[in-house]
Amino acid sequence: MKQLLLLLFILSTYVVSAQKDPLSLERAEAHFSMHPNPVRDGFVYVESDHNGPKDIRIYDLFGKIVLEQRLVSKKLFVNALVPGVYMVQVRQEERIGTKKLVIR
Repeated sequence: MKQLLLLLFILSTYVVSAQKDPLSLERAEAHFSMHPNPVRDGFVYVESDHNGPKDIRIYDLFGKIVLEQRLVSKKLFVNALVPGVYMVQVRQEERIGTKKLVIR
């Protein structure tokens, strides 16, 4: 009887640990900052906790990608964008973060 209970305990532990969502681990939130915001000079600095390249996507309010770039430095040029409100998505090391950007 004790062996049966031990076997049930081990199997239930295995089943619970196997149910963890692997996508939730991969899609951790990327913490980053952008300044200046609002942008007036045609560029914005994008800084994060992790070193390495960042994949940047800027969306307009309709969800259309208006700028897509792999950023190796901190300085992102946005002078091709018209004044308005945008959403910036940063992907870095399997982490994703999103913030609002205002261009004047």
